[in-house]
Amino acid sequence: MTKADQWDPSLENIMDACPDAIWEELVWAIGSVPLMAGESSQLPTLWSSNYHLQARHSMRIQCQKWSEMADPESAILGKKPIRLGKRFEQLVNCWFETSHEYTVLAKNIVVQGQKRTLGEMDLILQDNETSEVTHLELACKFYLQASNSRAWSNWIGMDPSDRLDLKLSKLSTQLNLDQTPEAQAILKSEGIQVNAHAAWIKGWFFVHFREARKARLPYHSHHNVSTGWWCTQSEWHTIWQPQVSWIIIPAHHWLRTRHDPIEANMVMTLDDSLNALKKWKHIMVAQVEMRGGLWHEIIRGAIIRDGWPSA
Repeated sequence: MTKADQWDPSLENIMDACPDAIWEELVWAIGSVPLMAGESSQLPTLWSSNYHLQARHSMRIQCQKWSEMADPESAILGKKPIRLGKRFEQLVNCWFETSHEYTVLAKNIVVQGQKRTLGEMDLILQDNETSEVTHLELACKFYLQASNSRAWSNWIGMDPSDRLDLKLSKLSTQLNLDQTPEAQAILKSEGIQVNAHAAWIKGWFFVHFREARKARLPYHSHHNVSTGWWCTQSEWHTIWQPQVSWIIIPAHHWLRTRHDPIEANMVMTLDDSLNALKKWKHIMVAQVEMRGGLWHEIIRGAIIRDGWPSA
């Protein structure tokens, strides 16, 4: 671990200064570049595309405070296992709850209609300098390019029911939730008046390994977005190299880019990964190298069953 006043605020240097793995996850959730950037009538309103850079500077101060917290993972995530999306939300919540720049007014507000649940507002923030109140929707997604196209509909989750175009459309709908009469009644009872809306979207894009050198990322994706490759189960043997180190990344650690060797699932043989695919429909793997007692990712990949996205 290095002292926070000795590094530039790059993602790697901040992670070097983190006293615990959960803080590295938070650094990625906050300090990595967003999945999407720019303006388009088809995009939901996005949180500031430069906020991750501003946040990295704030982390200089935070690193010292983080080292003083006992059992931070339980404090942030609780004792029970939670799904990855909720894990991401908890990390973002933690950041803003300890921020000097913002005040969290409300989170996870479920809005009920007469016959059904209309939705949930993830986070309501107030800027302490401007007093602006923002309804923030959070998402962390992992999409694979199904064909060599930049169209959003060609970027599909490992679960084929999840697509980039559908998610962006859903986020636009969710951001309008606070304008419904039902949500307005809840907010009024709490003395909250929302005057801004934004989507906070992080994640990874994966291109087929044969297209990796000529990748065409989605329209309006951030130019520095996290990227990797994907292959099918039957193609994995063409990528597998026994002379390098590979790990299987547990689903609840997909936000990490560094891995404790005690927790890491090493891929010692080709069959190790194929056996894992018998248990799960897809797995995330990484080629890694050992530095400072941790496995650092060199490149990340997704292995999916043959026939995806149809099967």
